[in-house]
Amino acid sequence: MTVYLLDTNVVVRLMEPAAAEHGTVKEAIRRLITAGHALVLAPQVLTELWVVATRPVEANGFGWHPSKTAEVIASLRDRFVLLDEGPAAFEGWLTLVQAAKIRGKRAHDARLAAVMLSQGVTQILTLNTADFDGLPGITALHPSAVLAG
Repeated sequence: MTVYLLDTNVVVRLMEPAAAEHGTVKEAIRRLITAGHALVLAPQVLTELWVVATRPVEANGFGWHPSKTAEVIASLRDRFVLLDEGPAAFEGWLTLVQAAKIRGKRAHDARLAAVMLSQGVTQILTLNTADFDGLPGITALHPSAVLAG
């Protein structure tokens, strides 16, 4: 059994049926679960989902009411284990961003990687595999690769 973290972009597409990649993401997750793999979330992913879900549609969000967003997050927490973002994750992040000389927005991806590694998770299901290039110990898998394999 392999453990996969679901990246925010995957969770967003999973929870919004109108999203172009909804079917691909949903089927990839179904196949991973059917194959006996475990899928997990990080608190950061749920925070980022809240941002996208409650942002107005005209600002590239879903325009959801906070109560709907809270219900969706509760359903995700019922379905998937939530990783711990304790002090070890922060120390790992700080070491990682310094060692890899991470700048700007990539620090968010490095934070997910640090949380993963602090919990022994090395695989992430993401639509943006390049975001995790150069982050040691992390393997990024695109949902289409699950469907192809």
